[in-house]
Amino acid sequence: FQKCDGYSKYRQRQHKDDKGSPDQKWPDHLEEAFFRALVKYPPMGRRKQMHKEKQRGRNELIADHIQELTAESRTRKQVSSHIQVLKPFVESD
Repeated sequence: FQKCDGYSKYRQRQHKDDKGSPDQKWPDHLEEAFFRALVKYPPMGRRKQMHKEKQRGRNELIADHIQELTAESRTRKQVSSHIQVLKPFVESD
């Protein structure tokens, strides 16, 4: 992602005005944790995986991983939305 021209333009545009602002939804440290979780949990379709004694889908696993790395929570829906926003940058490259 970081080598993708479209993604880097997106991040620059997103943070131009509010870098470090408390309103920023995906600051750099959360984005880093998000990418680590994407690598750890590749797409798995509709399958679920046991984690913390509960069946969880990929987005829940990613949200849990972000929580473990940063102590900041993100919901599975926030993760899903973020993936949808970033997907066009990957598909174009």
